[in-house]
Amino acid sequence: MTDNIDRIMTTSPEKLELFLKTRTGGLLLALVSFSSLLLFPHVSSALTKKEAILLGRKAEKGDHRAFSRLRHLARTGDLWSEIVLGDYYLRGKSGLKDPVKSFKWYLAAAKKGNPDAETDVGAAYFYGEGVPANYLIAKEWFHKSAIQGFVNGESWMGTLYASGLGVSKDIPEAISWYRKAAAGGDAGAATDLGVIYENGLLGRKDFSRARKWFDVAVSRNDPQAMAMLGSLYKYGQGVPRDFSKAVFWYKKSAALGSVVAAYGLGICYAQGQGVPKDRIRAYAWLSRVFNASKPHSKTWMVVRREMVYLSRKMSPEQLSQAKALSLKLPRT
Repeated sequence: MTDNIDRIMTTSPEKLELFLKTRTGGLLLALVSFSSLLLFPHVSSALTKKEAILLGRKAEKGDHRAFSRLRHLARTGDLWSEIVLGDYYLRGKSGLKDPVKSFKWYLAAAKKGNPDAETDVGAAYFYGEGVPANYLIAKEWFHKSAIQGFVNGESWMGTLYASGLGVSKDIPEAISWYRKAAAGGDAGAATDLGVIYENGLLGRKDFSRARKWFDVAVSRNDPQAMAMLGSLYKYGQGVPRDFSKAVFWYKKSAALGSVVAAYGLGICYAQGQGVPKDRIRAYAWLSRVFNASKPHSKTWMVVRREMVYLSRKMSPEQLSQAKALSLKLPRT
């Protein structure tokens, strides 16, 4: 009976009338279904990915009708509504952050074999969001997604093998998965390949290959690749040393929110590399990194030391200007 009701709820008033004539014993449930049709007169049996995302955005902006419709569709088993509702609870932009509910909806969609949802479930296990962290289970879900050719799943498999989480560390295997993801258009995977070659994780550093992959990722507007490219120019690794080009890429990357680039810019301004020395701007950029870092982490400690060093050479007025400027810079 309930299954019939659910189908009626997402179809036409004409079918509801037929249902009422043939199922008189279910009048109360039918009336509930009818009220749903009145609330959602344009509900279809399934939303496209784009339609569900647009509905989710409205819900996140406080549109209660959009949220009710999204939840209703998810409850009737609509795939993309389940996924977007999972996103809604995970991000919590409307104040309803609930990782447990988020995981519930991701899992419902993942059980239908959707690679997007499978990746979301894997990420939930990886980060411990809504469920206890478990790298082994995360790997299982990422693999389900990856073998379907889903680039996010492929990229995650690369990350697991590069870090040795949930699997034995295997850099060649990581490269294999990253290459698949990069070939499918994943900018982050291209950046990760560049990092592998830059750091010599295969045994020796190869800055030429690193730059090649950073260039690929930059062409896809990846801010981390821009920051990495800036560092290659700053230190002359695989390219002629050029502080001006380093600053150019740091600025582009920092404008997109990269913490690495913000730190690079701060140091360039502090030392006058590629730009005139400017302690106010240096302190402002470093402040952005400091505020974005986990307290007492290695990054936090390093940046704090740089800021203390700069502050000793600045007047109270300059410090005040730097703090005001930091509030106007792109968020990292």
